[in-house]
Amino acid sequence: MARKRRKKTIAGAIADSVTDAVVTTIEALAHPVRTATHAQAAAESAIGKARRAATSAAKRAVGKGKRKIAAGKRRAAAKKTGTKKAARRAVSSTTRMARETTKKAARLPKRR
Repeated sequence: MARKRRKKTIAGAIADSVTDAVVTTIEALAHPVRTATHAQAAAESAIGKARRAATSAAKRAVGKGKRKIAAGKRRAAAKKTGTKKAARRAVSSTTRMARETTKKAARLPKRR
């Protein structure tokens, strides 16, 4: 690599970037195997990142689906229990009223 110069002027910045480009090209020509290895590693890294991102997105989607299903089941169960409770209350209140009526009837003197 070229040594880094202070980029005080536009000409200095351009010269620095041209120098870096020339040095990089010379290194690539001088060490083609290392250049190819670096390029391959960079490509594999990008592929790995994409694969991990896709996998994690799929996992998140599955988790969200599972949570929605569980929430639906909970809602259905709550609705079912609420209906059951209401039915039980209605039956018990009806039974209680019938029992009280029977007791009252038993207490009343019988007419002849």
